[in-house]
Amino acid sequence: MQIPKFWAAVEGSATGPRGERLFRRVWGWSVSSAAEAMAVAQERLRSTLADIRSGAKVGGYYPRVPLREPIVDELSADGEQFLVVTRNRYGAEILNTDRVLIADVDLPELEQQRSGGLLRRMFRRSAPQDDPSPEPASVTQRLGTLASWADAHPSLGVIVYRTASGLRVFVTGVSEPATSAHGAQILAELDTDPIYRELCRTHGTFRARLTPKPWRLPGLKAPRDRWPFLDDGAQRRFQRWLDTYEADARDYAVCRRLAAHGPAPSALEAQIIGFHDDRTRVAAALPLA
Repeated sequence: MQIPKFWAAVEGSATGPRGERLFRRVWGWSVSSAAEAMAVAQERLRSTLADIRSGAKVGGYYPRVPLREPIVDELSADGEQFLVVTRNRYGAEILNTDRVLIADVDLPELEQQRSGGLLRRMFRRSAPQDDPSPEPASVTQRLGTLASWADAHPSLGVIVYRTASGLRVFVTGVSEPATSAHGAQILAELDTDPIYRELCRTHGTFRARLTPKPWRLPGLKAPRDRWPFLDDGAQRRFQRWLDTYEADARDYAVCRRLAAHGPAPSALEAQIIGFHDDRTRVAAALPLA
């Protein structure tokens, strides 16, 4: 995995082909030093301003550039990282790993159901409780599809979780899952979002959200400020937001386990899955967010 620890921003302006003056702030990154991050930022700014002058399209970098996220936790074995937790642009913690294949299967029809449940909870005085109702037909059908897929791939382990708007699937036993053709094929067969597949291929890592999306917590929105913070005021505002977010998130889980198929994971895979299950509060009887 190549997750940058260092970031730097530079600003500049250029005149477009129609005489308009355009300003840009550009970020650079590095896994090794702040100086290298600044050099990358300056080179990217030169390229961006040249595009503005020529009238070429500027932007469209995601998901081909690294994600600007601080590292909040990491696990290593024999001096090599195998799991990194970052905080994404809307404040949630994200598990990053290149050792276990992770696929998210969105089921859009679940979002409407989830939104209705959130509105009901907003008007309750008591702490939210997990919904004991049976799984929707769309979930049951997809579970059957995944069970059949697992049967067709008996050498692989398949663990399925329910999320607020779909399913999360861990596939174990895949050699070099983030960079191999086999890993890419599995993501496609599991109907994973194409942008997520491109992100995995480009950066050599899989991602799984560990904490709730803030707008799924009653009365909370995404943070106003984004890391790296441009000044002390921005950092203080974010810290106040984070304190509220972490307090509110205690009443919610991110996913719950629904099914497991095939052989047991390796010791390292099991460590990653255990970390995921603990952080997402899989065992807690709480609503999903």
